[in-house]
Amino acid sequence: MNPKEEKHIRIAFLYLDEIHHVNHFISIAVELSKLAEVTVLTHPNCQDYFFESLRAFKPHEVRVEIRKTSAFRAFTDRLKNRVLPRKGFWIKKNLNYIFQNFDAVIFTDYFQRYFLEARGNKKMPKLLKIPHGPPGRHYSYREDQREFDFQVLLGPFHEDQLLKKHLLAEHYAVVGYPKFDAVKTKVAKPVFDNNKPVVLYNPHFSPPQSSWHKEGLKVLEFFYIQNDFNLIFAPHVNLFTTKGGESSGTIPAYILEAEHIHIDLGSEKCVDMTYTTLADIYVGDVSSQVYEFIPETRPCIFINSEGIDYKDQLEYRFWRCGQVIEKIEELKGALNQAFILFEEFKSEQQEIDAENFLRSSDQSASEKAANAIYDYLCISIEE
Repeated sequence: MNPKEEKHIRIAFLYLDEIHHVNHFISIAVELSKLAEVTVLTHPNCQDYFFESLRAFKPHEVRVEIRKTSAFRAFTDRLKNRVLPRKGFWIKKNLNYIFQNFDAVIFTDYFQRYFLEARGNKKMPKLLKIPHGPPGRHYSYREDQREFDFQVLLGPFHEDQLLKKHLLAEHYAVVGYPKFDAVKTKVAKPVFDNNKPVVLYNPHFSPPQSSWHKEGLKVLEFFYIQNDFNLIFAPHVNLFTTKGGESSGTIPAYILEAEHIHIDLGSEKCVDMTYTTLADIYVGDVSSQVYEFIPETRPCIFINSEGIDYKDQLEYRFWRCGQVIEKIEELKGALNQAFILFEEFKSEQQEIDAENFLRSSDQSASEKAANAIYDYLCISIEE
């Protein structure tokens, strides 16, 4: 018997975010659609990348439903050149519809409180959380983690930290990293036509931890005047948006036009692991994207632009994976020693990777997540 015929469960994924959320939930949605009725609820300006990513899964039974915000809010969004709807207003407009039509709502970010308040003492719909990246900064450990009915976790470190911080939901599943499933068919085509080592510079968007605001242009200038390395500059996709506040106009034209520098400020290649696959050396700060780089162990360099005493701080666990420098004047020496010193960090990278992501030979992470979610909802509906 088809599971959908056995127990009719209706699940909504909310997608109101930038494209870097897509690969964290889309393969789970596809696997869940084999078991339940799955709908992605999104907005009229939903990016092409989402639809292209979904079409890559054939066959699938995921429905996509475009829901509008209120007419007034849509008008003010246009005035302010907002591409994404303001979540609170969109949710308030569509809240009754969601409550009437779905047994569960799945989030990749923290805007569940609107639903909690509306749900009151009722048990349904259930609210489920999928992370949109490996746990890194304190953002991964927000207090409202405990407000979800069910959590999808990526590995033993994720589980251990939520347990220690009393943020672990009563119901959860440790599944691995679904993004690996979502991007596994992607082919990373080289962006340079020489054999020089490729460095990826991937600063985060959030000051003061981001290296971009103090050192970013110096990093680009450094790579412009040297001739030993190629550079891919692919920062967090929010850095050069209204959220990050930076303008591409701050990057000099001669750097934009340099043949040995490839700049991408927010295309799909910034989020589908193209650049972490192509690079030989990672340069960054506190972006969890480094955790997508180290499964194939390679040299890393981190820029501590604030001179922080980072050792033994959970928020800087990334920096155990490579050299840490404080000034751009140290970058040349760090790059020249990168492959020599790498052996000191290889075992550390392997240990962190094993802690970060559960790996299983019998099922993919997305299959594990889908089965765990379905089983949980079956029990919840019967209660």
